[in-house]
Amino acid sequence: AGMSATRLVTMTLTTTCAMASPASTAGPIAATARTLRRVCSSAPKSHALLNPHADALTRSLGALASIRGERVRRLGASAPTHASPKLTTTRAGKANEWRGPRYGKGGRGGGRGGGGRGGGRGGASDAAVYVKRPRRAFTEDEQRRIAALQALADAGAAPVATLAKGKANLFLDGNPIVYGGAVDAIANGKRDGAPPRTGDPIIVADHEGKALAWGVYNDTSQYVVRILRMAWECELAPHPAAGVSAESVAVKCDVEEVIRDKIKVAARMRSDCRVAAGNANGPTTVYRLVNSEGDGLSGVCVDVYDCGGEGEGEGGGKVAVAAVSAAWAHMRRDAVVKALGECAGIDRVLWRTDARMLKLEGIFDESQSEESRSEETDDETAEGVDDADGQSDAGPILSGQSEAARCYDAKTGAETSPPAGWVTVAENGVRYEVDLTKGHKTGFYVDQRDNRAEVRALGAGKGRVLDVCCYTGGFAINAALGGAADVTGVDSSPLALDIARRNAEVNGVAASTTFVQSEAFKYLDDLVADEGNLGTFDMIVLDPPKLAPSVNALDKATRKYVKMNQAAMRLLRPGGILVTCSCSGAVTQRELLPAIVTAAATAAGRRVTMLGKPRGAGAD
Repeated sequence: AGMSATRLVTMTLTTTCAMASPASTAGPIAATARTLRRVCSSAPKSHALLNPHADALTRSLGALASIRGERVRRLGASAPTHASPKLTTTRAGKANEWRGPRYGKGGRGGGRGGGGRGGGRGGASDAAVYVKRPRRAFTEDEQRRIAALQALADAGAAPVATLAKGKANLFLDGNPIVYGGAVDAIANGKRDGAPPRTGDPIIVADHEGKALAWGVYNDTSQYVVRILRMAWECELAPHPAAGVSAESVAVKCDVEEVIRDKIKVAARMRSDCRVAAGNANGPTTVYRLVNSEGDGLSGVCVDVYDCGGEGEGEGGGKVAVAAVSAAWAHMRRDAVVKALGECAGIDRVLWRTDARMLKLEGIFDESQSEESRSEETDDETAEGVDDADGQSDAGPILSGQSEAARCYDAKTGAETSPPAGWVTVAENGVRYEVDLTKGHKTGFYVDQRDNRAEVRALGAGKGRVLDVCCYTGGFAINAALGGAADVTGVDSSPLALDIARRNAEVNGVAASTTFVQSEAFKYLDDLVADEGNLGTFDMIVLDPPKLAPSVNALDKATRKYVKMNQAAMRLLRPGGILVTCSCSGAVTQRELLPAIVTAAATAAGRRVTMLGKPRGAGAD
C-alpha cells in the first residue's frame, strides 16, 4: 500500500478439477489462407487458459490496484495445473470492464447453447466473468497532487494534450504511450505561445480537461506522449511565485528526477527478485535492469553485464548496455548514465541507439552517416523483410550501429573506452561470450533466461535435438548440458556460429553439439524432403527473428510462422517436444502464437498438447 509500483510476486491457484473442455469439442483451425487471414485480422479464436482461477485473480488484483491508483506488475506466468489439448477463449467486454476467463454456467444439456431450448449455458458457452472497475479512491495527499496538476493545466502554464472522448481509461489503467489517434488537441501552454517541442514535458487531460498525467512530448513520432507520472504520483514543491501563500504548491515536472526514481525502483525490484542469484547449476551475472514501459521508462531498455575482470583491454566491471529507441531519453543521455551509476552501482554505460527508430522519433536527419544508413538496412533484413524467394532471412546478426560504440563512465559521465573484444558472462552457471558493442540487441538475449533453463531441464534423456535460429547457441548448449546426446544449432550468421562453437567448448559440450550455417526455412525444407528425418527428433526449438516488424506485415509473417512450426512438427517423433518462440510484438500482443501452433498442427496432421501457459520473459 502506498507504493508507486506494487510488485506481485506470484499468482498461482491450484485447482481441484480440470477446467478445460474435452478435446473432442476443440474444433481445429483449418490451415487455409482464409483461416490465416482471420487469425491475422482478429484476436485468436482460441488461446491458452490452463488455470482460469489464477487469471480471474489477475483481473481482480488489477481492479484492486486501480482503486488505489497503483500499478501491478506480473512477474512471470501463473503455474499451470495440468496440460491440456483444449484451448479456451474469452470475449470482448465493455470499455469499463476487465475481461476474465470464459466459464460455463452449467446448462442442463451441456452443448453449445446449454440445456433445453438454450436457457442454460453449457461448458462451451459465451458467458464471461467480468471484474467491474470500481471508483478510484485516493488519499488526501494524492488528491492534493491531482489538484496541483489540474491547477497547472487550468492556468495554461504548461502544454496540454487533450484526449479524444472515451480514451482516458486506457491510460488510467496504465498504458504509458499516447498515440496520435487518441489525442484530440494540443494546447501550447507556453508564455511565448510557441508549440511544445520534442522532449518537452506535457500534461495529458481527458476530453473534459481533467488532468490525468504528465509525460514527454514528441512532435514527429506517432507516440505523441510517453507518460512518466500519473496525476496522483506527481512530485510537489513550494510555489515559486512571489506573493503566493506558503500553503500553495507547484508540480515538479522534472524528467531527470523521474529517471532517477524509476531506475532506483527498478534496481530494488531486481534485488528483491534475486534475478542475479543464479540457480543450483551456478551463478548469473547478466540480467535486465530496465524493461522499457514495464519500468516506466518508455523506449529505454538496459541490460547489465557483470564482467568482473573478464573484459579484454580496458577492464571489466559492471557494464550496462542501454538500448534506446525514444527521442526523449536520447536527449537526456547524461541523466540516464548518471542515474545508472548512482542508483544501480553501474561502472560504465554502453549507449546503443536504434538509428531507424530514432529517425522515426525525429532525431536523425539526412546528414546521418553512411554507417547508420547501412545499419537501418541490416535491421530491416533482420526483422523479416522478404527476400527474392519469399522467405525470411535473418541477415547479418552481428553489425555495428552508428551510436553503438559510445561508452560513458557512470560515475563522472565522461566518455570512455568500451569493453574491447568479447566479455564472458554466466547465466545459471552456463558461460557465454558476448560482444557488447556489435552483438544483436544488447549483445545477448537476456529475456530468454528462464526459457533456456527450462530447455536444459527438458534435455534430460533426449537423443536428437534441433535449435533453429540459434544465434550464439543458448538453447542448443542448454539442451546438451541437460543430457541431450545429439544437438544441432542452425543460424544464418557465420559470426554468431563461431561464438556458439566457442560457447559449446567452454561449457564442455562441443562433442554433442554441431552448428550449421543455413537459412532457417531452407534447412527445415531440406530435412522434411528427406523422409528418413521425419519423426526422428526428440525436441526442436524455434526462435526466429522478428518476422512481423509491424501489424501490416502480420499476414505474411503468420504464414511463415505456421510453415516453420508445421515443418518442425513433422520432424518430431510422437511425444516429442516443440519449443516455439515469437519476438514479434504484433503476434504476442494479439496472443496469436497458440492459434498459429494449432493451425500448424492441423496442416501437419498432428495433435498437440500445450504444456502450460505460453511463457514470456523472466521476472526482470
